[in-house]
Amino acid sequence: MARYSLVAFDLYGTVIDLTGLPSRLSGLLGGEAVSLLADWRRMQLELTWELNERGEYEAFDRVTARALARVAPEIEPHVHARLVDQWLTLPAYPDAVAALEQMSAAGLRTAVLSNGTRPMIECVLQAAGAVVDSVRSADQVRVYKTDPRVYAMLDELAPCGETLYVSANGWDIDGAVRDGRATCWIDRGSAPPGLAPTFHVHSLAELAVIVAPPDWKARGVRVVRGGELDPNTPQTPGMNRAAAITTASAGARKLWAGTVVIQPDARTGAHHHGDLESVLYVVRGRARMRWGDHLEHAAEAGPGDFIYVPPFVPHQEINAQPGEELECVVIRSGQDPVVVNLDLPTDEPPDEVRWIDPIHRQ
Repeated sequence: MARYSLVAFDLYGTVIDLTGLPSRLSGLLGGEAVSLLADWRRMQLELTWELNERGEYEAFDRVTARALARVAPEIEPHVHARLVDQWLTLPAYPDAVAALEQMSAAGLRTAVLSNGTRPMIECVLQAAGAVVDSVRSADQVRVYKTDPRVYAMLDELAPCGETLYVSANGWDIDGAVRDGRATCWIDRGSAPPGLAPTFHVHSLAELAVIVAPPDWKARGVRVVRGGELDPNTPQTPGMNRAAAITTASAGARKLWAGTVVIQPDARTGAHHHGDLESVLYVVRGRARMRWGDHLEHAAEAGPGDFIYVPPFVPHQEINAQPGEELECVVIRSGQDPVVVNLDLPTDEPPDEVRWIDPIHRQ
């Protein structure tokens, strides 16, 4: 595989996620937001191509505003201005920031090459928390993609043979291929390129593995031994937690895993874990779970059973065995050590809830 020194990205729809824009627009437009966005985006591009054909130029922020006026002339001026401003604060795709960081850590330079003006590009990148080494705007050459002069700006950053151009827009890939560039098409369901790209992926994370392969020895599978568990994690009275899988111990970004031990015939205080989801797997003993605003519901689980605790649910773990420790493995959906201990009475008789699914009836 060729070694690239520069990976350059289209911006809108490639690094920046447009899929959430309809929900923003709906607050101003109601149920017509989805169809309007599709028409607006199509007109935005068509206007750039019309300008290229006529040999004229108009900055992309003005093109964006004019495109909206053309597809929705009935919109009031103050609403029109608010809609146009939405293009400045869109989020990045969920894997974008990590992918850019991975490439940077591997020694690759990154750049954005966009039809947007430089202030538009820099504003949206800052709002999204996405960092690149260089920005190139069509405004600098006063012509739009797919004119070769736009892609030629990348030669200021690295030799053409060492540059990979990345876009989720098939027409954009076609323009770069015709200009003799190595390309990567991110397939997110839009129209594919007519010319074959160098790479075809479905996410920025997939691309990062191709151009900046991780050091699997250092970042691959990690075994955390039983003696390496960390007890320095938030505790709840009556329960001893120990962290096993964390960012520090294994490099995990989205999961937390550890163990919980409850002494015989003991019970924890009432608590919840914020917006985190939790799963407990009973290894040994018998767990009695109570939950609800007043801990009014209850059910039991034994070895081999799984317990799911949704976000914000007040709950209490009880060791239902008088002579045996209750030992569980716990997995949570995030790294934040959220344990919110609650001042709830625990002496009310709970209602029994049978954990039975539609298949395994009793």
